[in-house]
Amino acid sequence: MSEQDTGSEATISVEAELDTLREGVDDPQVLKGQLAKEAQARRAITARAIKAEEALKAAKLKVIESESITESPSPEQKTFTINDEVVDLRLDGYSKKEVEWIMTNGGRKALEDKNSIVSIAIKAQREQTKAEAAASAVGDTTGLSEFERKYTPEQLKNMSVQELEKILPHTD
Repeated sequence: MSEQDTGSEATISVEAELDTLREGVDDPQVLKGQLAKEAQARRAITARAIKAEEALKAAKLKVIESESITESPSPEQKTFTINDEVVDLRLDGYSKKEVEWIMTNGGRKALEDKNSIVSIAIKAQREQTKAEAAASAVGDTTGLSEFERKYTPEQLKNMSVQELEKILPHTD
């Protein structure tokens, strides 16, 4: 037998199959021809299936071998993808968080349109950040007198005695 015939022998004899064939075909020669064609087709299909399974096993082995050969990159060898638009935005002074938000909401084109939600939101966020920074930059003046709030120690050092007498509170 050939390779194609292995495992594909008909388990039912030809005579038994003739008994179960379709009704309407009365010629036994035609029926035997159909059975021979079907048996040949089964052998061919079985042979192709066996070859495909062997090829699949070989491919899986190759994949497993290639995965074991290639080492996973160490954390020090990170690969970075550089997007020119992201770099340009960072160079224009936008923070990482702002750039990420800009890129998810339309990119540079949305930012260039002054009426877009992206540009308006970024401007509002920057104004709020500036206001918060300015508010936190002002020193705490709760324990100082009105005089101390009005003049800094540096201004007082630079004043003459006559100027100090005019501005200092008197108890008389």
